[in-house]
Amino acid sequence: MENLSKNEIDYSIAKERVRQMKKFYTGLAIFIIALAFYYFRADYLNKEISIFHIGKISGVFWVWGIILAIKGVKTFFLNASWERKIMDRELNQNNHGN
Repeated sequence: MENLSKNEIDYSIAKERVRQMKKFYTGLAIFIIALAFYYFRADYLNKEISIFHIGKISGVFWVWGIILAIKGVKTFFLNASWERKIMDRELNQNNHGN
């Protein structure tokens, strides 16, 4: 394994976090555009477009929204810094226990 400095490690973690955030926001934008298109098209044509519906919104959008919510939680709350804090806490507990 390479010998990386703390700054290089921090930079790679930050770069990966920004990449994940960019993917999440891109997916969210596509979701909003698709939902708006679907809603206005269905409202304008007064037709049901999708196979199954929950309320006025297609079940596909419900599933897609749930997946986006899970990705958002993972991206913003369960990120690498969270993992790092947990690992540091575990290492400190093990060192103090010896």
